[in-house]
Amino acid sequence: MMLYDISLRRTSLSISDRLVAARRLDALGVAFVDGGRPARSFYHRAAIELRLRVATLIASGGAEDLDALMAAETPAVAIVVQGHGISVVREAVRQLVRAERRVIVEARDFFDGWLIDPEHALEVVLTAAEAGAETVLLHDTAGKLWPDQIGEIVESVAETGVPLGFGCHDDGGTAAKQLFAADAGAGLVQGSYAVVRGGLDRTDSPSVHSAETGIAPVPCPRLEQTVSAQKAIGGVR
Repeated sequence: MMLYDISLRRTSLSISDRLVAARRLDALGVAFVDGGRPARSFYHRAAIELRLRVATLIASGGAEDLDALMAAETPAVAIVVQGHGISVVREAVRQLVRAERRVIVEARDFFDGWLIDPEHALEVVLTAAEAGAETVLLHDTAGKLWPDQIGEIVESVAETGVPLGFGCHDDGGTAAKQLFAADAGAGLVQGSYAVVRGGLDRTDSPSVHSAETGIAPVPCPRLEQTVSAQKAIGGVR
């Protein structure tokens, strides 16, 4: 399982703080450090000052940000899809791939869409993959589903063979959902793992607790590393 960190999407951070946090996330071994929307000043400084050994810096934004995402010149780009037609997704991914960018499609509200029309939701995933996206990240934006429901849906989508990721905004069940999604076939897990100025966006537990799932705690060494690293990182200074 690979980790995709979105701590730097916080717009309140200074550019210097974001650069320091990116280096520390790189030291943790995360696969992707998301620098957020393509603000020219941050990515310009990152290109000059940031040398990541393990992580890949990724700019993220909607299809309407395509030109700015290109200008950010990061090796990877995340297209955040929410309410766009399939043709828009296809063309955005194709343009980025032609520009030699690695592409992750972050499908917001995917699970709500699946409950309404699973065939259409699946078509979005397949379209993104066929256009050249290396991973389609299924996002539980509303946080209405239980972890086992997340797992069942991810398992169904994984049968397509498309590389999948998982992300959510549900603070109460984040770790449980991550683990169920990973067990069902999501190879990339999105979350916030950096301590920035002494505070966390989300405090993700390193295991699934019985209060959340009704089963015994399940250890997850990879998440355990990131959570225990909170103390090691300290606040960005």
